Amino acid sequence: MNLLDHIALVADLACRPDLDFRALAADEHLRFELYRAANPADDRAFLEVVLRDPDHAMAVAAAVARIDDRGKALPDFVRWADHVRPAVAHVEFVRSRLDEWCLLCDALAGKPVSESAVLAASDWAQRKLAAEVDGDLLALLAVHGRTRRVRAMTRVPRPVRPRPCVD
Repeated sequence: MNLLDHIALVADLACRPDLDFRALAADEHLRFELYRAANPADDRAFLEVVLRDPDHAMAVAAAVARIDDRGKALPDFVRWADHVRPAVAHVEFVRSRLDEWCLLCDALAGKPVSESAVLAASDWAQRKLAAEVDGDLLALLAVHGRTRRVRAMTRVPRPVRPRPCVD
């Protein structure tokens, strides 16, 4: 499949027949913005196609940006992640980011998370956790955080967050 065919498939999945395929083929920055901002009916199919873009580094960055945007915005992110996981499973960095967002969502919802998963998490995920969590997870990161920055973040005074109600 050539790049124009790839872009035509993306446009079809994103319900955007109005796109300038040649401009998108010539500029990976435009494709990145399209991949990030598109609102397809099926994110799994869309991410599968995005990750087949010939510019692999840009495709991975666009997939991670979509995941980050969804992680910040979707209240049911874990369900969304379960749906799209098969599409990103073959790209380790993207799969790891998806898993770390699930870890963050669970931790912030007050659900139990594995200490080993927290300690194995990337610097990015540990910084996000250190900035948001409290209690045992914060104490764990204070002692065993991967970097000095993560450990220092645990000492920053923060307001006490109310625990979500768990039925």
